Amino acid sequence: MKDSGEDGFVGMSPVKSFPVNGYGLYDMAGNVWEWTNDWYRADYFATLAAAGDVARNPQGPYSPLDPSEPTEKKRVQKGGSYLCTDQYCTWYMAGTRGKGEVSTGSNHIGFRCVKTR
Repeated sequence: MKDSGEDGFVGMSPVKSFPVNGYGLYDMAGNVWEWTNDWYRADYFATLAAAGDVARNPQGPYSPLDPSEPTEKKRVQKGGSYLCTDQYCTWYMAGTRGKGEVSTGSNHIGFRCVKTR
């Protein structure tokens, strides 16, 4: 994977470097993976649906579980990073969930600060 800089930036771009989306939000995908507060559980939404629970502002599971690495504590990541391509990152959009081990250190993972009016 190589960051070519074809978007005008090598590595991360400053906030608001690209146009706002239709919802008034900036940088929802493609700059850095964004940590969320939710633990990652592969079965979380299936469990909600099976219980007949509507997932409106779900607060996330109480504990993490990734069946492929059950001893690793992982949190949900969203958005994809500047290293993603359509062929490499299947989660390269704001509405899907990635996962990351909590003690990882990487230059393409960050978090989002929100200011309300």
